[in-house]
Amino acid sequence: MPAYDYRCAACRHVFEKKQRITEAAGAVCPSCGHEDCERLITGGTFHLKGSGWYASDYGGKTSAPASEAPAPACGGGGCGGGGCALAES
Repeated sequence: MPAYDYRCAACRHVFEKKQRITEAAGAVCPSCGHEDCERLITGGTFHLKGSGWYASDYGGKTSAPASEAPAPACGGGGCGGGGCALAES
């Protein structure tokens, strides 16, 4: 069941309420009991569930090193030579 953030129009208290997607928007402020609360637009939550979702899963694997590209003739880092200040001097 998704959780939505609300802000009370009377006391400006921000709170979270779990509601069904099909349920109409609206909530009662738990702080002051006011019924005029607006739903806030927030970023969604992201949960990784299940096995295998750990930071250590990515650090331990080794792969073949990438082959290095040859250095450019002018010695500049990726300038391509055309209009390069190093190539013209």
